Amino acid sequence: MITPAFIFTVFMLTLGPIKVAPAFFAMTEGQTPEALRGLALRGTLAATAVSLVIALAMASLVASWRVSPDDLRIAGGILLFLASREIIGQFNRPAGAPPAAPPRHPAVTPLAIPTIVTPWGVAAILIFVELANGDSKLLPTVIGILLLVMLLNLIGMLLARRIIAVVDIVTFQVVGWIFAVLQAGFAVDAIITSLRNLALFPPHV
Repeated sequence: MITPAFIFTVFMLTLGPIKVAPAFFAMTEGQTPEALRGLALRGTLAATAVSLVIALAMASLVASWRVSPDDLRIAGGILLFLASREIIGQFNRPAGAPPAAPPRHPAVTPLAIPTIVTPWGVAAILIFVELANGDSKLLPTVIGILLLVMLLNLIGMLLARRIIAVVDIVTFQVVGWIFAVLQAGFAVDAIITSLRNLALFPPHV
């Protein structure tokens, strides 16, 4: 059974402030507090709008393509596992070259997409919305938790400088690795559950 705590945990892993706050800190280095607050608010609004469109509109598209919950779980599990590998490995690679020119709409990209709304976050939204299909109580719960996580992102971005001044960026990296491992575990569980449901995996393994 899917519980609100489980939905919250997965959304925190895939869409939450643990990954957003340090990225926002690096993105806004040298900016004034006023510019920082404006960017955080606009980015949160854009990410929330995109997430709601995915949750409310794209679910019907998935249904029209006859994609089952198990199909989504398997596809989402693969994406989540690959994302975990990327998160764990990204701190061991040198940073890429900075872009030649600043983005025209930084609140939309790169902040809202892909910093807040990641591909694996999209997969998580679609999985939970599909699983909530026909459940009048679960769908509002999914939407409510999604909005809560977006609010936590806004708070995390507004407090990013204070938080990193206290715990430093290395601690965020370690916490990010821990979350990535948990995310990989969720990915494996989603795939195995779907394989069991499809009778392609022994029930007691």
